[in-house]
Amino acid sequence: VETPAAKVLVDIARIQDDTVGDGTTSVTVLCGELLREAEFLVNQRVHPMTIMQGWRQAVQIARSALEQAAVDNSADQALFKEDLLNIARTTLSSKLLNVEK
Repeated sequence: VETPAAKVLVDIARIQDDTVGDGTTSVTVLCGELLREAEFLVNQRVHPMTIMQGWRQAVQIARSALEQAAVDNSADQALFKEDLLNIARTTLSSKLLNVEK
């Protein structure tokens, strides 16, 4: 890998795989889109620090929305089990279940 941006994407995918064990394609696509949008904004003469500030603000807003939408079903064993099964189905659907179908 020769270009700096490509090296960053490879590093991000490697970290994602080492940390979570999955999601390397998703994180690479997301980062690629962020880079594409950043290039567009830089070409429009938006300063890179302004772009970073916007991304940081977007992360805070997204995190807040996720925290507000989160539901804690740990007190109800049946609902908690269903949550875990749904998480497992979602996680495996892109990998193992599609092979089995």
